[in-house]
Amino acid sequence: MASAHEAASGIRKWALSKNLMRPLPAAVEATFIVDVPAAEFPEDAEVIMRKVGIASISYNETDNIVNVHTKRRVTQKELTVIPAEIFGCNVVYAHGEIDELGQPPLENQGASYSVVTVAGKDHYCCGSSISPGNAASAGTLGALIRIGTEIFGITNNHVTGGCSHSPLGLPILAPGVLDVGAGGLYPFTLGLHKSVLNMVPGDGGNVDISQNTDAAIFSLIDETRVSSMQGDAYDTPIEVIDPTDGMVVEKVGRTTGHTTGKIVGRMLLPVGVSAAASNYEYRATVLFPRAYIVHGDGSAFSTNGDSGSLVVTKKIDGSYAAVGLLFAGGPDAKAPGNMMTLILPLRAILAKFNATLVGGHNVPPP
Repeated sequence: MASAHEAASGIRKWALSKNLMRPLPAAVEATFIVDVPAAEFPEDAEVIMRKVGIASISYNETDNIVNVHTKRRVTQKELTVIPAEIFGCNVVYAHGEIDELGQPPLENQGASYSVVTVAGKDHYCCGSSISPGNAASAGTLGALIRIGTEIFGITNNHVTGGCSHSPLGLPILAPGVLDVGAGGLYPFTLGLHKSVLNMVPGDGGNVDISQNTDAAIFSLIDETRVSSMQGDAYDTPIEVIDPTDGMVVEKVGRTTGHTTGKIVGRMLLPVGVSAAASNYEYRATVLFPRAYIVHGDGSAFSTNGDSGSLVVTKKIDGSYAAVGLLFAGGPDAKAPGNMMTLILPLRAILAKFNATLVGGHNVPPP
């Protein structure tokens, strides 16, 4: 029996041979596709797949499953025609595509921010609402990180970096502009935009997409005003481990708060996501390699406004370890809440910033 990666590669090769998916440059294909023969689909199955369209392919090595994400829903009758198994691996056809980065967040389902009090002083928590001072938006403060002796905040590039267009020193507000309202927390300048990581649009033939990720950092105006607590759920862990298929994960975000879920697979190829920063009149498609898919536990793991959240897992000994940064999502008919979440591995992001996670910072005593 082939691995799920091999089966996914075989389906990709078949789809390319039938012009059902757009090819990437040969060097990019070779990086992510293993050397296997193209899968075989009967002619009537090809007709169905041409009608519903293929948005992307993902796979789960632990459960030996390949997910074919379709642009339109596959009917129960059509499921009896298209292959349910390829190279000995189960194939699931899930209707769903990735939403655009930078979309306005949905109305928050709970409090958009959390504050903890330590020794009589209030501290703004990770997992809370933030935005650039010049944008009517709101995303999530993922965590605090340390570079050298200085502490920074980390989130997505599309949350505070304006998709690489925010000027250095731009104020970062807490709560985010969209969450400022009568009777709420007075907005304050949490920090100043400092740096972003590579987020270059293009198909991989003209530019190097191998380093693309979605992360930005900002310096803190006053370290005493912020806490490493993730809402009121848990403190930010300082250990970082790699995401794996089947891993149970958690996050605290601006919109949906504290949620749990499971990593159900990883994208076979770099996933193309539309990115927008309307205040800079910017819009482009960016390819992100090494994205993992999370399904929520009984409901959606995240939605708009949760971008930037730190994704963690609880280990056997009860301690937490960080695994990723939440950056995108979209409809998924097979997921609870009909929404999938995409995360990027955190280890590589921190390495590029030469940073470590900060825990135990203005945390209430147990």
